[in-house]
Amino acid sequence: MKRFFVFTCLAIVLFQSCKEETVSPASGLIAYTPRNANVVIKINDYQAFKSELINNNFIKLLKNTPAYKNTFGLLNALKYITPKGTSLLTFTEIGKNEFNYTLICKNHNDLFSIDSTVNRKVEEIKYEGASIKVLSIGEKQIFSTSVNNYFIGSSSRLLIENLIRNTGNLKADKNLEKLYQVAQNNIAANIFINHKESANLFQNVLSKNLSNNMVEFNDWTSVDASIAQDYIKLNGIATSSDSIPNTLNLFKHKSPASSHAAEIVPLNASFFIAYPAVNPYNLRTVQPKDSLFKNIEEFVEIGLNQVKVAAVKNNDNIDFEDKLQQFVKQKSTYRDQTVWELNTDDLLVTHLTKIAKHIKAAHVAKVGDYYVFAQNSALLEGIISNFQNNATLAQVSTYTNLRSELADESSVLAIANLEKIKDSGSILNPDFITGIAKTSFKDYKYAAFQYISEGNFAHFHVLLKKANTSTVNSNLVTQLYSTTLDADIVSKPQFVLNHYTKKMEIVVQDNENNLYLIATNGKVLWKKKLDSKIRGNISQVDLYRNGRLQLAFTTATKFMVVDRNGEDVSPFPLSFNSTITQPLAVFDYSNNRDYRFLIVMGKQIKMYDRNAETVNGFTLKETNNTLINSPKHIRIGNKDYIVLQENDGKLDILHRTGDVRVRVKGNIDFSGNEIYLYNGKFTTTNTNGDLIQVDQQGRLNKIALDLKENHLIDATAHTLSTISENMLNIKENKATLDFGIYTQPKIFYIYDKIYVSVTDKQTHKVYLFDSNAKMIENFPVYGDAAVDLADMDNDKKLEMITVGDKNSVICYKIN
Repeated sequence: MKRFFVFTCLAIVLFQSCKEETVSPASGLIAYTPRNANVVIKINDYQAFKSELINNNFIKLLKNTPAYKNTFGLLNALKYITPKGTSLLTFTEIGKNEFNYTLICKNHNDLFSIDSTVNRKVEEIKYEGASIKVLSIGEKQIFSTSVNNYFIGSSSRLLIENLIRNTGNLKADKNLEKLYQVAQNNIAANIFINHKESANLFQNVLSKNLSNNMVEFNDWTSVDASIAQDYIKLNGIATSSDSIPNTLNLFKHKSPASSHAAEIVPLNASFFIAYPAVNPYNLRTVQPKDSLFKNIEEFVEIGLNQVKVAAVKNNDNIDFEDKLQQFVKQKSTYRDQTVWELNTDDLLVTHLTKIAKHIKAAHVAKVGDYYVFAQNSALLEGIISNFQNNATLAQVSTYTNLRSELADESSVLAIANLEKIKDSGSILNPDFITGIAKTSFKDYKYAAFQYISEGNFAHFHVLLKKANTSTVNSNLVTQLYSTTLDADIVSKPQFVLNHYTKKMEIVVQDNENNLYLIATNGKVLWKKKLDSKIRGNISQVDLYRNGRLQLAFTTATKFMVVDRNGEDVSPFPLSFNSTITQPLAVFDYSNNRDYRFLIVMGKQIKMYDRNAETVNGFTLKETNNTLINSPKHIRIGNKDYIVLQENDGKLDILHRTGDVRVRVKGNIDFSGNEIYLYNGKFTTTNTNGDLIQVDQQGRLNKIALDLKENHLIDATAHTLSTISENMLNIKENKATLDFGIYTQPKIFYIYDKIYVSVTDKQTHKVYLFDSNAKMIENFPVYGDAAVDLADMDNDKKLEMITVGDKNSVICYKIN
């Protein structure tokens, strides 16, 4: 029994926004309930209910909260009482936030079971001709009396005295009695909550604002409790009087409807509350004849990182957008979606007073079937991004499984992410937050609450169940962050290793030649002004061989090495009079960090060591023709080769010294793709779309692949990937894409799995495939550049970076 108060406070009321009929005189147990009781629990099977509460895993998670501890202390003495048959346990507030219980049950000989070793004392006092027994066990006291063969025990003497004084006029609250009479008897317990008397009760768990919302929501709630080890299921009804303003009355005379809000609610949302059956004429004091929201069908409140946004669904979008224009200050676009900036932030408060009174919104955009209102454009951009990437609640099987156990249609539907709301001061009491700070709710994930209005009452459902980990989507893609830079991006974002944290960070350059280092969490650490655009990718090197990494790259006229703070590393940079035409080539022949750096300026080649000294042993100073790609170092067995591609079709395969090592028998009409080591051979393609392979004897072999003009390839030792028009090939497998403008396929080998990515720059879609050319679940996602893929934070889950809007870097997590 020591857990049911927490159960009552949390499981019933968490996230609810979140006519009187003549009845017969009360009889039986219900007549003895204290006036103004906050909670009444009808226990049909005492032992079963006790067992359900003790063994429920979720309730055990609350053991460090003040509400749990206070209840344990309050009810400790009741462990010696064993009722038979139906009993009532009530909680009543006497004095501010001072709650006392009352237990009402049939008298029987074995009601008390106290071991002889327990220190106890029994006293008897008289009050208005009646007897009150006082049982003291330790510091706890039970005050009790008997009336008509009923035992009534309480932690409060005052409650017992009140009962005795009113013995001749005992009757229950009419609303309570109506609910009591229709309560199910075939379950362990029924719970009745008096909302109007329970503001302080709710505040044991909930925030003050949400507790007030609970008080205003309806009069009484009755639930049938079904509690197992791994779930809590509550079904019941909520009543609301016409004579008192209640939120539940807003949904009277309006049929419940289906909500599709989960299709736009992002995965990082703390909660959402959907009202899919709203009547716009009930939502404000003034009747809106020509209101912006006169055609509203659904209103949705979404919690995002302590901030609330709202969404509305209309049955006439053209009329809505037309009326919206009078409130528009200016408009912009984000990912091809119009974003309106409003000239007021109280539009929702003014028009939807009764359900949106605390939501400020100065921006709005259409997302799916909804118009989403938010305080700032960044919130909207996040919702748009997640919607376009299918990173929404509707895609999560733990949510859909939970949702399938509720009714299809609702008047109010609330879904809460327990792990995300546990530190939310707008939802939970600060002391309660402290008590669960170190508790993980990841096994439960979501809790669901549902009201279905029907005349003067509403059906009420609560569901909290342990997630089946086998059904959790393993490849769900979520946007971790989008980092906006000071200018448009000109380079592909690239992961680099932080040698201190062993986590990945991001380097990228904008069109004003600023180089940025972005931290694992998306924060810009620094930016450094360069003379021009970086050629190709940035390499990481360890010049001092001490485990501390530097960034090495070339611009149009400089060879630069900078440390992780963005400072130049002496003796770099090196400056050149001629224009550098290819990316920096970095060779580490023996993996001992004795680097060789190759700089290409048209036909001219210069090689430097890690001290920025010219390597005299490299004799090749210039090729006959301009190089079309950066030099490559390829090792086959124990032999090192330096490979150069000249624009006249000559393939140079050299020794480390720059002397010819392999004479290739014939020229190649290079397609522009690089040389790769594939299946033990030097491999590329020609302009006819053939695969060209050269062995170590210089023999040239052509394999017809029928690749079209402008095809692109990537290859590793045993994997070849090509894209030609809309055909992506990975090994022997094919994937047909929409026609578009695609980036070079990029092969990644991570955790013994092959991934291949391409980006359609025309439609801004990033695709990710496995080695069988099967697209990874929940792709494509939004992106406008080639990607980099890695386990950024060492959690065995992959992160992917790309360009979002022209000046932003997006980081996705593949869960």
